[in-house]
Amino acid sequence: WKTPRGVSAFTTPAWAAPGSAKAPPQASGWSPKPGDWTAKAAGSFSRMVSGDAMAKALEGARPQGFSRRAGLGQPISWCQDADETALQEVIEASYRQLLNRIPFEAERLRDAESQLRDAQLSVSEFVGLIAAGDLFQQRLLKMAPLRAAAAAFLALLGRAGQPKEVSHFLATRAKQGQRAALDDILNSLEYAESFGRDTVPYLRGLDTENGIPITTVNRTAALYAGNAGLTPPIKGAI
Repeated sequence: WKTPRGVSAFTTPAWAAPGSAKAPPQASGWSPKPGDWTAKAAGSFSRMVSGDAMAKALEGARPQGFSRRAGLGQPISWCQDADETALQEVIEASYRQLLNRIPFEAERLRDAESQLRDAQLSVSEFVGLIAAGDLFQQRLLKMAPLRAAAAAFLALLGRAGQPKEVSHFLATRAKQGQRAALDDILNSLEYAESFGRDTVPYLRGLDTENGIPITTVNRTAALYAGNAGLTPPIKGAI
């Protein structure tokens, strides 16, 4: 057999010859090594799993109030031998708790403040007068009923109201008036045990250690929105 014209004869490469000790030539570029693909693939997957996207996907949603819990102040109480500075702290904390602000001079309950200074009123009675005052009454009356109930419980008990409590509040409000509904909260055993006569109400519904059910804790966290948090958001209150 002869090689056809125009076709070069096939020559066996030296490295392929029988008994040759030469290694085959390597193509330029990347050459795989044992375990190299596995290492690279595992590394890429690890980076994907530990990325921000995966962390966010695995992180559960948290009600807004929990992120603001660290900014909550300490409970403020009043004792008869305290100085004027301590008295003003109690007065301002009481206004903020119910109104979210310090009233203007013409709006302040000056007679009640003087009676508190002279030990003729307790802190709980002073809070009751603010709750019965026009500023707090109008604040709630401007809200939808469910939102007003949420604001009342946040302000006076420091937590979200439970469904039965909200229903009772709204029923009393409809039959006897808003002041009667607020008096029920102020005269409750829970108010007395939580704040007594000398402590300003404060937000306490973000901690189950206070004996508050976890459902109420989550509800409180959903309603609380920081310094202005005693005005619940419309969606959260319904």
